[in-house]
Amino acid sequence: MDTAQERSLVERLERLEAAVTRLEQRVVVPTPRAAPGTQTGPASSEPQKPRRSRQIESRPAEWWLARGGAVLTLVALVLLYQYAIDHGWITPATRIAFGVTLGAGLMFGGTRLPRGGETVSEDTVGLREVLLGAGLAAWYVTAYAAALFYGMIATGSARVIFIGLSVAGAWLGLREKRALLALFALAVGFATPGILPTPVPSIPVFALYLASLAAVGLVLYLLRGWQSVLWLTFAAFWWSTGAAAEIACCSLPGSGRAARLSLSVLIMLATVAMVRVPILRRRLLALGSPIYTQSRRSEAGHSILAELARNVSALTGRAADLDSPAMWLITLSAPLLALAQLSITWPRVSPLLWALGGFGAAAIAFRFADSAADADDELTHLGFAAAALFALAGLLWLAMGLVRHLHIDATATCILAATVYVAAVLEIDESRYLVPLRIARMTAGGILVTILLREAVTGKLDPYWTTAALTALAITLRIAWAHRHSSRQYAAVLAASSYVALMLIDARVLGLISRPLVTASYAIAGTALLIAGRNATEGIWLRRAGALTLVVVVARLLVIDMDGVETIWRVLLFLGCGALFLFASYRLQRSGGDTAAASPRS
Repeated sequence: MDTAQERSLVERLERLEAAVTRLEQRVVVPTPRAAPGTQTGPASSEPQKPRRSRQIESRPAEWWLARGGAVLTLVALVLLYQYAIDHGWITPATRIAFGVTLGAGLMFGGTRLPRGGETVSEDTVGLREVLLGAGLAAWYVTAYAAALFYGMIATGSARVIFIGLSVAGAWLGLREKRALLALFALAVGFATPGILPTPVPSIPVFALYLASLAAVGLVLYLLRGWQSVLWLTFAAFWWSTGAAAEIACCSLPGSGRAARLSLSVLIMLATVAMVRVPILRRRLLALGSPIYTQSRRSEAGHSILAELARNVSALTGRAADLDSPAMWLITLSAPLLALAQLSITWPRVSPLLWALGGFGAAAIAFRFADSAADADDELTHLGFAAAALFALAGLLWLAMGLVRHLHIDATATCILAATVYVAAVLEIDESRYLVPLRIARMTAGGILVTILLREAVTGKLDPYWTTAALTALAITLRIAWAHRHSSRQYAAVLAASSYVALMLIDARVLGLISRPLVTASYAIAGTALLIAGRNATEGIWLRRAGALTLVVVVARLLVIDMDGVETIWRVLLFLGCGALFLFASYRLQRSGGDTAAASPRS
């Protein structure tokens, strides 16, 4: 091979290598996936944020086709059924049989579908749950139509069928571990008295009916921890017993001693159960038994419960679990609802008896909390809160008893009772009884709102009401002063509201005697507050209140007293207020000079 051929071959190889290099640069070579726990890139000082998972997962075409086909087939069957009815092909007995068969078919189809895995949340609704719920609905509608539309069975028999379906639906939800099935069954069960009404209600039978449904709901919560089922049971039960109490107490069909006794026994037993079940559920979870486990909630449900638990933590000052809102609200409100409905059921009984019931419940709750082994446990604070709340309820019922026997003003008596409660609770130890103290502070706020509303509408001289209001305002001002450092915003609102209420009382009482006296009293009070706050450690509070009062004085002089009083009184008011303003200015200037003279030179 000569030199020219060698040079030509070398040039061809170089061009070939250059072409291969260009091809390699154009081709993107995928980076091999690193093994778990290894780091493929350079180390970074900031951790990488995890990529947020997609909220809606993509579904294959066969998933959508299966569900679309099921819906279209169901619509076709409904249309065919309606067509057969219109042409008289299907008799009422055939329709009922068709409804029963349809429900059984939906149930069978639902059971043939695969269940969700153990990682699926218990409030998930899939095709299996839809078919099972539709089967229950078909049986409910069939029993309803057989009783009301066709008269094939009695209404009482339909009610028995309804409660049987509700129990079966609850058992199905427990077996499938799906809260929606149990929720649907219990909702229809509690709605049955309204769906299938009877002309002459029987309270004892109704009490047994409610007792069975409430027991099912509480057992489901105890085993699975479904808070939706617990709340439905709580709300529907007390709504139903409230309606039954109005029937049992009055001269309506179904009233009488047997009705009242049966309803009273139901209310007392249900109250004990609703108080104990949330606490028992918490204790059973602490045992670590495989029977009582935490329910698998969706991300949205977990977020809602976590937010509610944070609100409970803000109230109690202690960490709260996801079941804390239900445990606190149901445990605290069930005894109060029971006493209220028992008082409606037995209207002739003196409120003093219900007051004793409130005090008894408070004593039991305090005994429960005081004997707890762990003083920082959430159940301990729940017991103290229950004792404080039930004691307040007992005092209010005691006040209503005094109102009935002595024929005195009900609002003023309740204000005095609540004031005595607030004054007593404020003396306890804050480190251990934090929640009762906060309940007392909220009670003080409620007292202020009541006084302001009453003063806004009343215009007569009532010594008893005035005494009660002034006593309550003295307590609220004391609370504001005690919390001026720890809770400045709360103390400021409480003090301002109390002072406004005092000014309204002053305007009502003195205004009935003479209108100029109101302006004169405001001027004297404002001046006194300004002078009293000139050297006080917390004088800024007094100075602000005094300045605000003097602004009100000027406004009254120019707007009300200028045209509303006689000339001689206007002259005296302007002279007197001017003299007070000059006196206040002189004292404040002198106080400032004395302070400057007494201060050491720098």
